[in-house]
Amino acid sequence: MRRLALFLTLIITILVSSPPAMANTAAGTPVLLRETGHTLAYSFREFYDRQGGLPIIGLPITEVFVEDGRPVQYFERARLEWHGELGITLAGHLGRWAAQGRESEPAFAWSPNAPAGDSYFSETGHSLGGAFRSFWQGNGGLATFGYPISEPFAELSAQDGQSYMVQYFERARFESHPENEPRYQVQLGHLGRQYLAAHPAPAWATQPVASVDQAWAAVRPTHVRIPRIGVDTDIVSAGFSLGEWDVPRYTAAHYWPISGYPGTPGNIVLAGHVGYRGIIFSKLPNAAAGDEIYLAAGGGERRYIVREVLTLLPSDTWVMAPTSDEVLTLITCVPIGVYTHRLIVRAYPG
Repeated sequence: MRRLALFLTLIITILVSSPPAMANTAAGTPVLLRETGHTLAYSFREFYDRQGGLPIIGLPITEVFVEDGRPVQYFERARLEWHGELGITLAGHLGRWAAQGRESEPAFAWSPNAPAGDSYFSETGHSLGGAFRSFWQGNGGLATFGYPISEPFAELSAQDGQSYMVQYFERARFESHPENEPRYQVQLGHLGRQYLAAHPAPAWATQPVASVDQAWAAVRPTHVRIPRIGVDTDIVSAGFSLGEWDVPRYTAAHYWPISGYPGTPGNIVLAGHVGYRGIIFSKLPNAAAGDEIYLAAGGGERRYIVREVLTLLPSDTWVMAPTSDEVLTLITCVPIGVYTHRLIVRAYPG
């Protein structure tokens, strides 16, 4: 066996147990949105599609970049965050940020109970009712918006200077627009734009890009080398389609794009073929504890030290699970010509 496709398909099928976001088996495939010139890909796109897409989250207004040690991407109405220790993307708490310093205002004060007919959330001491509750329940609820952190109240919009009935949530601000047709009577405030105006992103992350590869080369690994054993190869991003990871080429190592990112917590997973002379990871069985591995990303190199070299069965899928610390995991098949086991090389920043 000179390729890992069958094995890795099995692994990802086991690990990615959540139901598909859409009927689209290519969920997560990178796309470039011409309206803003920014990309949407991998776990960020999967979350975006599942939690409401354009009407709820808005267009992307940055590329993915590392902020406070975590890969993030800003949208008109939200900030999506990659949590490598969990292996998932979540929406950031921009509603809490926008509400900072307003705890003494009546709408934000803790309430011991809810008005008749409303839902009450003891976690935050606030209630939810009417059109806002219907919108919350119908568009992802807690996972998309978080708990309410205020009661509804009238507020002037910073965008157009008009007064609207609003309610703040951990991750969003709802606005009432009764003048619109029913499906557009609740809209979300542009907290992503508001936050970026106060906390600018790196200039490169806000600039439109010409291609997906250009955008993601800034954060994903693009080259790996292990000097002592002569491994020196480019890295490409393999397919991610909710249950599959194809390794279709022999000319480069493959990065699992829903694993970790260099320089941040999480498990960075690379796989490569073995076989005849010159194939990507044919020399990987010679790796040993103490070897240096250099991973290129974002125009620089990050150094790792090998701590473990393991030979496991295909069923030992724990090596691909998320990690709370930054870990680099390289995978190939052994023994060459038989391919009944998996060689795992694990390295840590050093």
